[in-house]
Amino acid sequence: MENGEDKSIEIRVIKEWSEFEALKEDWQNLLEQSDANHIFLNWEWIDCWRKSQSTAINPLIIVIKNSQQTLAIAPFYIQEYRLANLLTYQSLRFVGDQNSGSEYSNFIVKAERCLDLKSMLWAYLLSPDIKLYWDFIWFTNVASWTAGGTTLLESLEAVKPLHYHCRTVEFAQVVLGGLTAEILPNLSKSLRTNIRQTRCRLDKIGPWQVKASREDDDIGEHLEKLFTLHNKHWQHLGRGTFQRRPELVNFYRNFVPLASQKGWLRLLRLESGGEVQAMQLGYVFNDQFLAIQEGYNPDYVSGIGQVLRYFSYKSCKQEGVHCYDFLGVYTDHKRRWLAEKKHGKNLFIWHRKMKNLPFEAKQIWPTGRYLKPT
Repeated sequence: MENGEDKSIEIRVIKEWSEFEALKEDWQNLLEQSDANHIFLNWEWIDCWRKSQSTAINPLIIVIKNSQQTLAIAPFYIQEYRLANLLTYQSLRFVGDQNSGSEYSNFIVKAERCLDLKSMLWAYLLSPDIKLYWDFIWFTNVASWTAGGTTLLESLEAVKPLHYHCRTVEFAQVVLGGLTAEILPNLSKSLRTNIRQTRCRLDKIGPWQVKASREDDDIGEHLEKLFTLHNKHWQHLGRGTFQRRPELVNFYRNFVPLASQKGWLRLLRLESGGEVQAMQLGYVFNDQFLAIQEGYNPDYVSGIGQVLRYFSYKSCKQEGVHCYDFLGVYTDHKRRWLAEKKHGKNLFIWHRKMKNLPFEAKQIWPTGRYLKPT
């Protein structure tokens, strides 16, 4: 980076959460100027995440500044791993990447200098005062089809002493701009039929309605109802539930009321028979709807989840939201709802030293049987 502005460059490392708290205003201003402005990178999201964890989180956040402003932020935390119960490793992970539903990890940098600044952040990880803190980096859910994801990968490739493996991960998004306001005519015949028949069955039971939670509602009460329906739904399918993830529950209890105050929250509920029978939790940020969690009563009318999704689509369309983002994993259900498959990346990164030779000899991932967090 060869220009006059760089003569006043300062790089500092934040290792205490009190310093992170003091960075709030600069963080938010920079995020709005970045090529990866997303709710998952928002200061409030990360603050709620770190307060929701049951164990202490040790941050390692790299900040690049000049005399006028903050230019770049690489937000990591440190987690210990063991390889086959023999070797201990220090890993860097992206803040908020566990127990929050976070996706789309990225560095936060000024967009007009994104490649230079991201390359500088990668390179600084190899400096002597930082290198001693980590053996490998586990960097997940990079939106490699976006401008921000592309520059992150290109800047990593430019720093040759960093070695890495990457895996493709799937995401699912729907562009709402090409759909009609009614939504239904755009869907497949079988899905249209399912939604119409379910609505008819609900009509026969009695009055029913779909409501959106407002800021003056008891958001906490609505959230607890979502947990109940989600648990009932997934227990019915024999799958994991919120009951097994208390840190995720704590995160939602912290973040959802804040999201309501900020105007990001979209919490829909379908009421029938005097009870809430289905709910959907999502956020709208930068004209994108993010589908986070949902649940329904499996003992009630079959198909109520589809009806609620239909109303969610209609609400987004009326609001002028341009993208309905199902986030990670592409499934047949999402395909039926017109989702397009997007390919992202998970990155396993290390620097060359004796201890890391197993990573070069074999593709070992921190999600398998050998390399696990302690």
